[in-house]
Amino acid sequence: MASYRERLTRDLDGWIAGGLVPAESRETILDSVGEARRLDAATALAVIGGLLAGIAVIAFVAANWSGIPRIARFAMILAAFLATAGAAAWAAGRERPVASQVLLCVAAMVFAAAIGLTGQIFDIAGSPQAALGGAGLGAGLLALAAGSPWTAAVSLVFLAAGDIAAGRVFDNAPSWPGWTAYAAPLGAWLALRWSSQPLAHVAAPAVGIGAVSVAMLLPTMPEAVPWLFTVFFILLAAGARWLWQRSQAPAGILYGWWAWGAMLAFAAVGSGRLLTGAGHSIACLALSAGVVALGRHDRHRGVTALGVLALIASAARLLFDLGVGLLTSAAIFGASALVALVVSAVMQRRRRAA
Repeated sequence: MASYRERLTRDLDGWIAGGLVPAESRETILDSVGEARRLDAATALAVIGGLLAGIAVIAFVAANWSGIPRIARFAMILAAFLATAGAAAWAAGRERPVASQVLLCVAAMVFAAAIGLTGQIFDIAGSPQAALGGAGLGAGLLALAAGSPWTAAVSLVFLAAGDIAAGRVFDNAPSWPGWTAYAAPLGAWLALRWSSQPLAHVAAPAVGIGAVSVAMLLPTMPEAVPWLFTVFFILLAAGARWLWQRSQAPAGILYGWWAWGAMLAFAAVGSGRLLTGAGHSIACLALSAGVVALGRHDRHRGVTALGVLALIASAARLLFDLGVGLLTSAAIFGASALVALVVSAVMQRRRRAA
């Protein structure tokens, strides 16, 4: 999706063409906005290498070292955590934010390994759910202490995995919603506060996982749950869209994810008794067309792609509900595709001619 600078660049070109802004002011305005740092290929490879190193540490210490004393194993785990956390602090002090973020993520992974391996070393009984939850909470505290959005993303991954492993998401009678229901909204807020797009990518679906775990506790009819989720995600997407239009870049990511959540929730409405069959398919078609128009209006690629895919799926579902065979459906879609390609070619030719 476009950044604020990219959208401003397009708007400036239109304003200059319309005589609203002098052309000589273009570069001055763009320079005043600046541009967020982008990761080049070398930095991206370094990030991947650092994270793979963290996974390698976990795999290495997870081995059963029969020849190494237990205290020595525990000391190795503790030393690995302190070394990576200290290296992250060193990188932060020398204004190397990417290196600091990667090292903090590695420290969070080592801490996760330490929880499980401490029980293995000292023969302490435990459960994978508790280990994942403890690792997530530890990574979350580390993220808050260091102001690290990447570590906060790691924390949400651990917490969500722990809640899923504990059955709080798919179990019909969980005892409490789990940590994700509390941590995911905090993660979304921190993504906006820290202007972190990676954290937004993790926090948005985590909010959905937390919402499912909360819904399992509600004494509602099963038919009402998809409707509740549809309204819930529409409200979230509308709020994120409002923030995105006010130059909150991570809000655009939340907007896209939660728009997908709303569409998937409305698709699940068809499994109930209030709106089924062809009526639900027609409603999905109308909603999909609206999503396409909204995505094009906002210039949001994720929302536009959602609308297009939902439109195709809704059309296929409608044909199925009407009893149209596969061959006939293929002919209809093929003819529609041909018409769309012809119209697109004509429009492009006229645009070039103009």
